[in-house]
Amino acid sequence: MQNSPTRSFSDLAKSRQFSLQRTAYLVHSFVGLKLSLLFAVVVFSGALAVLSQEVDWLLYSQMRVDAQEQRLDEGVLFDKLQAAYSEHGLSFLQTMAEQPNFASFAMYNDAQGGFRYAWIDPYTGEVKGDTPVLTVGRFIGFLHSTLYLPVIGRGLVNVFGLLTAISLIAGLCAYPKFWRYFFKVPRVGNLRVFWADTHKLIGLWSLWFVLIIALTGSWWFYKNPLVRDFNAPNIVKPFPEKPLLDKQALDQFTVQPNANKQDLAARMSAVLKRSYPEAVVLSIVPPEHNAEPFEFIIADNAWLVPQSRQNKIYINPLNSQIIGTSLVKNFSTSQRVDSAMIPLHLGNWAQGSSADLWVKLLWFIFGLALTALCVSGLIIHLKRTAKRVKKISAQGHFYYWVKCWRIIKPWGRPFGVYKYLNILLLLAMGAGCAIALTLSSQGTKGAGVIYPTKKVGDWDITMNAVAGLLEKDIYPIRPGKMVTFNVELSASALSSIKFAYLSIGKPQDMKNAGHLVEGPLGATHSRFRLADTINADEVWLSIQRWDGQWQQASWPLNPENK
Repeated sequence: MQNSPTRSFSDLAKSRQFSLQRTAYLVHSFVGLKLSLLFAVVVFSGALAVLSQEVDWLLYSQMRVDAQEQRLDEGVLFDKLQAAYSEHGLSFLQTMAEQPNFASFAMYNDAQGGFRYAWIDPYTGEVKGDTPVLTVGRFIGFLHSTLYLPVIGRGLVNVFGLLTAISLIAGLCAYPKFWRYFFKVPRVGNLRVFWADTHKLIGLWSLWFVLIIALTGSWWFYKNPLVRDFNAPNIVKPFPEKPLLDKQALDQFTVQPNANKQDLAARMSAVLKRSYPEAVVLSIVPPEHNAEPFEFIIADNAWLVPQSRQNKIYINPLNSQIIGTSLVKNFSTSQRVDSAMIPLHLGNWAQGSSADLWVKLLWFIFGLALTALCVSGLIIHLKRTAKRVKKISAQGHFYYWVKCWRIIKPWGRPFGVYKYLNILLLLAMGAGCAIALTLSSQGTKGAGVIYPTKKVGDWDITMNAVAGLLEKDIYPIRPGKMVTFNVELSASALSSIKFAYLSIGKPQDMKNAGHLVEGPLGATHSRFRLADTINADEVWLSIQRWDGQWQQASWPLNPENK
């Protein structure tokens, strides 16, 4: 007797419902389990990174100051620090104006090439000393964002953002009417059941937070690696570039203008304050070469815009004129959305207000909750695996022992071959941490390809090439890849050189002499992408002096092959 159409359709609907629910459960389990060890490191370090500044403030006395009513001018702070560290060029000054108990700080490269922060009291002008760039808090922050894995680190972390989104959707689909579990107390008496109930309870109350992490992480996954490495269309309109000075205006000078830089930043700050008298300066970035302006970043109070993307004012140090701005009010929708990802993800969107610490603590707590989801999911799976093994082994037949072995074998459950991928990545992460600690104290000087010292004009110039910071041990001369040439220029050289350029192959004319060498004293470099086909075997340094003379030198691109 045939079933009625109504019943068959009902049975089909139930079958499809079960199939979708089962599939969602399997997807949720697979995504959450296979890289769970590395996933736990990412989310736990992310929870700690939320409070990285506060951790450092407690650990390093150089960062702590007593808040007062009146702060010194930001340009004066920059000049004072530069005078205190006259043998090193400062890369930037961050004022910490929105965090009154924090000292202001600037970054510089020491004589060994290491990266350090110099700290100054913004109220008294007292230079408080220096710390490594890789403080405890920043070490945790970089761990979360890169896992200290060369080349693939940032992209891999962003993959977890996408996996979080998939796991969230699959988890909700796997448990129909999930809202019934919001107030269900975890059952006790059975550890597996207890952890399963706890996993659901934490997941439900963390839904809003998991959604934020999933959206921001997936956004960054699209940018890196999809846009960066796979040529996906970039949906974010490029941010305005820093305007450059008119090089013809520089031609009128036969010696370096503003050679006396003792109060240069203070003079530039005075120019800023004439046009923006109420400006709260967040950061000062000095020129990295002679065609760059001073950059001042001032607070806009725009919601969900990180400090690094607040209003930027560019000042020409030659004539003390504002030559350009980049204002938040002019950002496109895609730029505002892109900017919002950073404060949403890190939980620092209330910075500058009394709610800042409370918001960060909330993000920290739910970051721990997300870590608990990773750990509890792993425990649940291990308990289920153990229960299945026990049930099968109770049969006592050889076949069942073989089946048990298939479950518990090293390359089998609960991770399968992904067990070794977890271990491999964790070992690589450990090695990367060691490299990073070395980098913070030694930089990339003496790494990569070392070029012999050569006399260029009046100066002995040393140079080396590296693939990047974490990639300093990777051979850098690779077609189509980024390379950084560190060019050591003394203070006397920098005062005499108008522009320095690097090129692969001898430049055909001085109007296109190559890529600019830029950076402060102790950190002059040129970073650019090599051509897909390298048609020359020499790297050329072309120097234009203020008196108009040109001087050149060349090195074999791959010295060890010569």
